[in-house]
Amino acid sequence: MNRLAIITLLVSILISTTGRQLETSSDVTRGTDNSKREYFLAKHGYGSGLEMVDLSIRKGFDSVRNIDDVAKFAAKVPGAIGFTAHPDFEQGMRYASAILWYTTLSLPQNSWPLYLFDETEAKKKPGDKPRSEALVAAEAKVQSKMAMAKELIDASGSRGVKLTGDFDDQQVLALAIMRLGGSFEHNGEFGTTNCGGCRILVPGGTPILCGLGVQKKKHWGCCGSTEKKSHCQFWQLFKKQNTSH
Repeated sequence: MNRLAIITLLVSILISTTGRQLETSSDVTRGTDNSKREYFLAKHGYGSGLEMVDLSIRKGFDSVRNIDDVAKFAAKVPGAIGFTAHPDFEQGMRYASAILWYTTLSLPQNSWPLYLFDETEAKKKPGDKPRSEALVAAEAKVQSKMAMAKELIDASGSRGVKLTGDFDDQQVLALAIMRLGGSFEHNGEFGTTNCGGCRILVPGGTPILCGLGVQKKKHWGCCGSTEKKSHCQFWQLFKKQNTSH
């Protein structure tokens, strides 16, 4: 073999073994970044009940350019089991998070793409059981809100608790309140206007139109309840929606 042939062979080997390698089989899509960290595109998405770390606010994120870089960057976060990124991340939508745990395996289209470092977990289908560690972490988070939930229930009286603030914090607190038998105050208006709060929770609603608004039925914009004197059902419906996958 002459010198030119040897150089050509070495170059072809180098090209085939550097950068991202995506291997798609009938089971899972595998990726390998330059640090040899394998990651797998999950066959499910993530729903409610999760803990993630925003990668965009961490030092060094400016150098992250593609999904391989995100994998390497996310792997540095203590406890990370994978990551998620905006579908158009490599086209400039620079939103990405490391995933620490999640309790709902949703349909893939219900979340951004989910990449996991464990191939077995990535092969799980929507509705399958989450990792046991995730359930333990989720329970601990709810337990940490039980005392606050009781205080809010006692202070709200017959009106019900009105939750405000960060949605993720509200979600955990709502679970604690429901576990204690508490109720929620409506957080919207009662009328026939097409609303944003209930459209994905009420039968007939879509991301574009509010089903009850189209039908000109009076309802609470926060949860779709048609009873004016009632408690908000948003969190009960939200919980049911995210445990039905």
